[in-house]
Amino acid sequence: MNRAMLMELLRALSSAFQTKDAEALIGLFSATAAVTYAGSESGEKATGPAAVRNLLSELLSRPTAYSFEFDDLTFSEHSGLVWLLADGDGTQTSDDGVAEIFPYRLTGVLANEEDHWRWLMLAGSEPTPG
Repeated sequence: MNRAMLMELLRALSSAFQTKDAEALIGLFSATAAVTYAGSESGEKATGPAAVRNLLSELLSRPTAYSFEFDDLTFSEHSGLVWLLADGDGTQTSDDGVAEIFPYRLTGVLANEEDHWRWLMLAGSEPTPG
């Protein structure tokens, strides 16, 4: 795993959120029983393929679309897993075109499954100004 590959995975994640493509988004996640997604809002946490699918589908059904751009990336690969911390900006765009940009951070663990890197755990947060 290298920086360019990770940046491509982050772009795919952003694109799926922005276009509200549920199947593309869900396809980025592992199908293992422990797969976990946690968003930055209270209650945005799911573990297990069905629960993650339901939560992501719920997020995509909102009257806003999300996208992300990360310019700071820290990662390490160990025992077939990649640990990642990415900092950048999130953009929330309402259906009427109003956009709000905010700081956003992702932490996650990826595993190579069937020659595809998939999220085992992904957590987003909105860092507060220091």
